Amino acid sequence: MRNDALDPFDLKLLELMQQDTQRPMAAVAEAVGLSVPACYRRMRRLRASGAIAREVAIVRPRTLGWPLSMLVMVTLEREDARTTQEMMAILRAEPEVIEAWNVTGDFDIAVRMIARDMESYDDTVVRLFSANPRVRAFQTLVVIRELKQLSPIPVAN
Repeated sequence: MRNDALDPFDLKLLELMQQDTQRPMAAVAEAVGLSVPACYRRMRRLRASGAIAREVAIVRPRTLGWPLSMLVMVTLEREDARTTQEMMAILRAEPEVIEAWNVTGDFDIAVRMIARDMESYDDTVVRLFSANPRVRAFQTLVVIRELKQLSPIPVAN
């Protein structure tokens, strides 16, 4: 769904859902200025169109025993589509990789990883990057403190 296909009610719904998906629909309807059934219909349409990609609980990694977080910047041996696709498939299958992007600039791939400790991190990077013939080089940035967590996408009215 394109932004120009969204009316002010849709935009307000998206803004509210990014803040709290558990808010009762009656409260959402009141905030948006529509009836509860109209809000339910619009929410179904926003989900079906892909405007809402998915709804998940965001769990702090530390809660589940993953206290370390790293950003790994990867330079591939070759920048062809096949090498990039193979590397992205490897990263998608790795549980410790919680986000990954194909990027422009000095690096080819940026990876957000979590680890239980430095030893497990080292084991993972050796397997994923050091011993991988697709990878020319990689650089790790260890996160000391999270300054801002995943935030809502700004809604322009």
